[in-house]
Amino acid sequence: MSVAVGRTGLRVFRAGWTVFVVLATTVPYGLNLLSAPGGSHYTWIVPPYPQDSLAYRAWSQQAAHGSLLFQLKYTALPHAAFLFQPMFLVCGWISALFDCDIGIVHLVVKAVGVVLFLAVFYCYTDFLQLSGFQSMIASVLVGVSSGLGGLVALLGLADRPWTISADLWVVDSNTYWSLLWNPLFPYSLALMLLAIHWLDRGTRDGRRSDLWRSGLATGLQVLIHPYSQPLLFTLTLVLTVLRRRAEAAGYLWRYALAVLPFVLYVDSVAILHPLLSRHSSSGAMVSPALTAYLLGFGLPLLLSVAGLVAGWRRLVVDRPAVPLWFVLSLALSYVPFWFQRKLIFGAHVPLCIMAGMAPDLILARLPRVETRRWIRGAALAILLPSIAVTPVYLLVSEFREARANENGAYFISEELMGGLRFLKEKSEPSSVVFATPSTSRLIPAFSGNTVVWGHWAMSVDRKERDAWFEELFKQGSDWNDEKRAREFWGARIDYIFADPRLKGWIEQNPSAWRVILAHADRVFANPSVVIYRHRDSPPV
Repeated sequence: MSVAVGRTGLRVFRAGWTVFVVLATTVPYGLNLLSAPGGSHYTWIVPPYPQDSLAYRAWSQQAAHGSLLFQLKYTALPHAAFLFQPMFLVCGWISALFDCDIGIVHLVVKAVGVVLFLAVFYCYTDFLQLSGFQSMIASVLVGVSSGLGGLVALLGLADRPWTISADLWVVDSNTYWSLLWNPLFPYSLALMLLAIHWLDRGTRDGRRSDLWRSGLATGLQVLIHPYSQPLLFTLTLVLTVLRRRAEAAGYLWRYALAVLPFVLYVDSVAILHPLLSRHSSSGAMVSPALTAYLLGFGLPLLLSVAGLVAGWRRLVVDRPAVPLWFVLSLALSYVPFWFQRKLIFGAHVPLCIMAGMAPDLILARLPRVETRRWIRGAALAILLPSIAVTPVYLLVSEFREARANENGAYFISEELMGGLRFLKEKSEPSSVVFATPSTSRLIPAFSGNTVVWGHWAMSVDRKERDAWFEELFKQGSDWNDEKRAREFWGARIDYIFADPRLKGWIEQNPSAWRVILAHADRVFANPSVVIYRHRDSPPV
């Protein structure tokens, strides 16, 4: 009877915990919505890195316009659509089908992804034969825990080099933040965990068919979020050789055949397409110092180390995939790939599994059952509240940043939104719009047009574009105004989106802009925004 009650209790806990995590990763969006200034439009993104979240919206916007393949919308360099991204393709279709804001679609799809990730996590912990108590601790840690960053910040030490904590700024290093931030990460985590689950089961139990499944899950993950390839391939090779030895080749070729079509497509595009190769060189993501990751992993890391000391065999010998996953992820994040910081993605998951097992391993070393129970209760009372310090600190910080509308990324005034609606309804998605860099971040995400800059990595010619603009309007230039106008419109620009900041640019150099605007018609105006269309641009 006790076993049956234990299983029932675990199911009830998991159902409730899943609901809690879904709410914890969804409600912050609602709180931001409630804080929206009157008459403004919420972009349905949360800090940090709004440029990336808006770029995801831009992909879904292209799908809503009917594209099967995507372009880089943050550069005016001419190129055909080439990128297949099924995640945001489906989101765009849903948005178009139900005439729903893409931000709301992303939020709903993200919530489904959170449920999917937790379901796979529960299956994996069952496969690893964690007890009900261990599984519950691991689930709590993976769902809400962060490192010591919040505590360090509250103590006023966050600005010191040796106390910089990764959980305050590297989204990929923490599961809760990954589930909160955007719709892509929950699915990427779920596919990664599913691939490792099937790899672990297949190599342990001699189930060759699981390597086909693991390769397929890896391929799908590569298709939507390709940065984890080195980790998954290395883990597959090491674990398969370690366990199957002479039979390893038979397992590995099954995995390779399943994953190969996806890898060939993704890697060939990344290497051979000129814009993506420039994206790779301009978008380097360097890992922080090791101390930043150690602080960022916080309590789960401390518990894991204690568990290794108390029960090394149970953690390493009986379940080698889990510690191997974490060690490889941490080690590979310092290999000189341009995306090395992305390789820490998912490392928090195996760490939480080991940390979930640690209390029982530590308590098993104590002699008396009564002592174990007392220490377990005291530890839970002290440690569990501490894991929420950093998530709460992050949520409060993010709420303040969103409410302050830093860089205009979270709330759009009704007048600015009116200009974006005009572009969406009256222009072609292929039209190039010139705007300030801050407004350019919004245009592909909401109207679907191409801009000349606006993203830290996708604007692959940003340095050249900055130099072009500076030369174009440099004081004392020997360019005549007609030459300046030809150079401006010769950059394939179809529209000028003049928000208050761009109007200020025009007022600072009226003679140069007067000749440029003489080649355009004013097609939209409200108190904040004026839109001009080049006369030679093709009509809609």
